[in-house]
Amino acid sequence: MIDLHLHLDGSLSIEDFNYLAERNHIYLGDNFPENVYVPNDCKSLEEYLTRFDLPCSLLQDEFSIAYVVSSLVNRLYNDGYIYAEIRFAPQLHTLKGMSQENAVIAAISGLNFALKDKEGFDANLILCCMRQSPVEVNMHAIELADKYRDKKVVAVDLAGPEAFLTGDHYTSLFDEAKKRNLNIIIHAGEACGSEEVIRAVDLLHAQRIGHGVHLELTKENIRKMTENRITFEFCPTSNLQTTSLPDYKAVPIREFDKYGIAVTINSDNMTVSDTNVLKEFRHLYKEFNLQKYEVRHFLTNSINASFTDYATKAMLLNELNKKIDSYYDLIIKEE
Repeated sequence: MIDLHLHLDGSLSIEDFNYLAERNHIYLGDNFPENVYVPNDCKSLEEYLTRFDLPCSLLQDEFSIAYVVSSLVNRLYNDGYIYAEIRFAPQLHTLKGMSQENAVIAAISGLNFALKDKEGFDANLILCCMRQSPVEVNMHAIELADKYRDKKVVAVDLAGPEAFLTGDHYTSLFDEAKKRNLNIIIHAGEACGSEEVIRAVDLLHAQRIGHGVHLELTKENIRKMTENRITFEFCPTSNLQTTSLPDYKAVPIREFDKYGIAVTINSDNMTVSDTNVLKEFRHLYKEFNLQKYEVRHFLTNSINASFTDYATKAMLLNELNKKIDSYYDLIIKEE
């Protein structure tokens, strides 16, 4: 499997929580572990995002960040993944004095340590800017992505509550990212409508859109997405949990694909949403009766859209060819 939209702080294992809570002397709450999962009656993206407060409280030193990155990579590899891009916002890990740069260095260290001897698997990091953060804080994340671009940092993202400010408030930030030739992802079209996806492409130079399920498939929008080769990172379960979509049947996977708009299937947050890419494909298989060639197609989209080098992409295509039968067997298998 492949996950291009995977948030580090939303994907700590329960074992990670317990270990880091004991190490850092942090109380997990009377209702742990239920309080790390999104409640069934979640009403909005804003409510969904409150589930990140507890894991972020555990990730305020270099050791903890390196530890959870390594833990996540090991879990992905053991679950049969071949590639992942793990994203996090370094500014969210400075509450106890750690610098953004030290947070990035720690994540790189944890990633490289975990990648040793993992044949047929690779992973990279994405640094998130946050919609609610000051410009100078976000600009520092852009600078760090540039500084560590040859050390497993492959892109920058804009995340956080989409309705906080519209995309045009971030043009200077992503003009700078574009000037530095950084790869760019924008969370858009999840809590807001089609206009935010258009701003992400026209104003913020997005190459990939996080979510984007509310893009109106007008002739002009289809042309814009296909001509700019924009890839969409669908995360079905989290979209249901944030009430962005009513059910899995509403995931516009077939509509986008019909018009040649590239779609990928991702988890968003493995623990917060209690999911993974295999589970996401299972949901879509049950709704759309996905065939093996379609699963291969969407995973190939992920490889093509990944921010890695051509040699790694060739390796991933080879691994996908070897594993597609077993992947599909797992997808269609009853849980």
